[in-house]
Amino acid sequence: MSVTPKIAAIHVPNDLTQIEPADVFPEGGRQPAYQIIDVRAPVEIQRSGIPGALSFPILNDEERAAVGACYHSNGQAAAVALGVELTAPHREARVARWREAADSSERPTVFACWRGGKRSGIATQWLEDSRVSRVHGGTKAMRRYLMASLESHVARTETQVISGLTGCGKTELLHKLAKTLPQDILALDLEGLANHRGSAFGGFAEGQPAQQTFENSLAATVHLAAPRITLLEDEARYVGRVEVPGYLHDKIQKSPIILLEATQAERMDRIIHEYVLEPTAHSSRPQVRQELEINLKKLAKRLGGAQLRECLKALDFADDEERWFSPESHTPWVEILLKTYYDKLYNRAVERMTRPILFQGSADEIIAWFEAQS
Repeated sequence: MSVTPKIAAIHVPNDLTQIEPADVFPEGGRQPAYQIIDVRAPVEIQRSGIPGALSFPILNDEERAAVGACYHSNGQAAAVALGVELTAPHREARVARWREAADSSERPTVFACWRGGKRSGIATQWLEDSRVSRVHGGTKAMRRYLMASLESHVARTETQVISGLTGCGKTELLHKLAKTLPQDILALDLEGLANHRGSAFGGFAEGQPAQQTFENSLAATVHLAAPRITLLEDEARYVGRVEVPGYLHDKIQKSPIILLEATQAERMDRIIHEYVLEPTAHSSRPQVRQELEINLKKLAKRLGGAQLRECLKALDFADDEERWFSPESHTPWVEILLKTYYDKLYNRAVERMTRPILFQGSADEIIAWFEAQS
C-alpha cells in the first residue's frame, strides 16, 4: 500500500522582516517550508549543518578568521569594515549565486547565519529582494527548536524496534517498509543519517557527519514527519562515532521489538557484499583489504588469538585478483566473525531482553504483517 506524502501548505507570514524557526520547519510539513541559504563559513557548517540548507557563505573560512580576529582586537565596527573590504572583490558573484537560488526555488527563501544577526542581515541588504528575509535567531535558534521538538516527540509517541542478528537485513527491511507504511508511521534510518552501518566494519569512505549535524538531521526528520509511530533499528548508543541522544536510546531499549529472521547463507552473502564487494567498488582492493585487517585486529580480545589468526589467514587467501570478487573466498573468515563475535554478542543481549516481541519472521512476512495492521 504505497502512500503519497502530503505536503503541508506553506505558511508565509505577512511580516517578512524575520522568519521564525517554526515557520521554516512546520511540524508535520514533510519538508521545510522555506529554502534556507546558510551564509555561515564552511567550517561552521561542517560542525553543525542544517538539513536541506544551501551553503553559500558570505565569508569563506579565511575571511571569517580574519574578521573574528579583528573583532576581538578592534571591536565590531572595525570587523564589519574589514568584512566589507575582504568580500568586495567577490560580492557580485556571491550575490548572483543567492539570487539564482532564490529565483529558481519554488519555495520562499530565507538567509541564516549563526544567530541571525550581522551576516544574514548584510546578505538581505546586498540582495535587495523583498521576497527574501532571514531566520530569527539563525541556525542556533533552528537547532534549539528542532532538538526540543525531537525530545517532545520521543516522549509522547510510540516506538517499535526492528531487531535481529547482524547481516539479517534490518536496514534493507526498513527501506522497504518506508515505501509502504502509512504516513503516520516513520521508518527512521539512524544508520543512514549517521552514514555508518553501526558495527566495527560499518564505516563509509566519505566519513560521518559531525555530532550536531547528525542531531539536526535526526530532529528535522522526526519533526517534519510528526509520526504516530516511529520504526527504527535496534541501535547501540553510538552509531560509529556519533551518539544517539540519550532519551531516544533509552526509548529504544524499552520499546517492543519486531524480530527479523534470515538464514545463515543470506546473512553471509549480505555481510560479504557490504564489507568487501561494495567498498571495493569505490576503493582499491589493497585499501579495502587493509581496512578489513585493521578492523579484525580491533576485535582481537573478543575473537581470541586463535580465531583472529584463522580470520587473517583466510583473508590472506582471499587477497587475490580473481578470488577477491568471489563470495566463497570470504566465507571462512566471515563465518568465524559471525559465530565468534556478532552472534555471541547478540545472543547475550537477547538473554537480558525483557521487551515484548510484537512479531517475528522473514522480511516478507514482516512486511505482510504491517500491511495487515493498516
